[in-house]
Amino acid sequence: MSVKPIFIFSLPRAGSTLLQRLLGVHESIDTTAEPWLALPVFFALKERGATAVYGHSASSAALNGYIDSLPGGRSDYYSSASRFLCDLYDCGSSGNAIYFLDKTPRYHLVVDEIMMAFPDAKFIFLWRNPLAIASSMIKTWCDSKWNLYIFYVDLYSGINSLVNASRNSKNKIDVKYEDLIRSPECEMQRIMEYLELEYAPDFMDKFKDAKTIDAPGRGDPTGQYEYSGISSKSTNSWKNIISHVYRKRWCKQYLNWIGRDRLDVMGYDLDTLQNELRDCPARYKKLFSDIIRSFYGVIANQYCLEEIRNNKPWKRKVYFKKN
Repeated sequence: MSVKPIFIFSLPRAGSTLLQRLLGVHESIDTTAEPWLALPVFFALKERGATAVYGHSASSAALNGYIDSLPGGRSDYYSSASRFLCDLYDCGSSGNAIYFLDKTPRYHLVVDEIMMAFPDAKFIFLWRNPLAIASSMIKTWCDSKWNLYIFYVDLYSGINSLVNASRNSKNKIDVKYEDLIRSPECEMQRIMEYLELEYAPDFMDKFKDAKTIDAPGRGDPTGQYEYSGISSKSTNSWKNIISHVYRKRWCKQYLNWIGRDRLDVMGYDLDTLQNELRDCPARYKKLFSDIIRSFYGVIANQYCLEEIRNNKPWKRKVYFKKN
């Protein structure tokens, strides 16, 4: 019998590694570090957004042309892709599990395609305070330096895609990171009910003794190793990173862009987040370097921000070319 897939949809640094490890201690769930299996399968359909030596746009046009000629059109492609991925999930499963959990945050790029290809799968949407996500990104990957333009595709397009997918799906469960670490037993019981699995009251003991989900070069560079327990300290740690006027100004604009409606879907209140941001200390350390880095991000224009904000495919713009 083939395993059934579970997908965790979230932004990077939203706590998906913690949730993966909590679920992975259940005997009916197999998982591994971020496999990225579905991303190339479905992103191959997109005309823009990938760089390859063979010419991605031409490849996408040819692939979509072939798919259009099939009797079932895109449905045939989704069905075949689903069988292909399920075969790989079976290969990575122990044989005793009911589910295989695929946790890859960049699946927000192909969330609609995954949900169409796997209509009977289980989907967990994991949300976290977006300011905490931004803070964790620069702390984890940028040594606390203000390089958020690197992650605009996640912070803008990612949120837009995930919110829309959650709105349009009935076969899913929404989980807030803050609720998960404050009341893990309650949240895990709710998730197990959604997965139609028996809840084990001793899961926390198993979680503490569980092996790390490790794979060199893949997955969460910190969460794979740090979770010996669950602490609620991380809910407010973002305030130490958003520590001066420039960062607070960016965060205020970001919250306004997300807007009340999208935050409601995620389970957050705009006024509450704005008040918390307002109460952060207004320091001036690193202010000048942050402005310089932000200016560089605008000049380099690694991604077209307006297209990303509107959840459209982006085109890399290059202003400086070698002769």
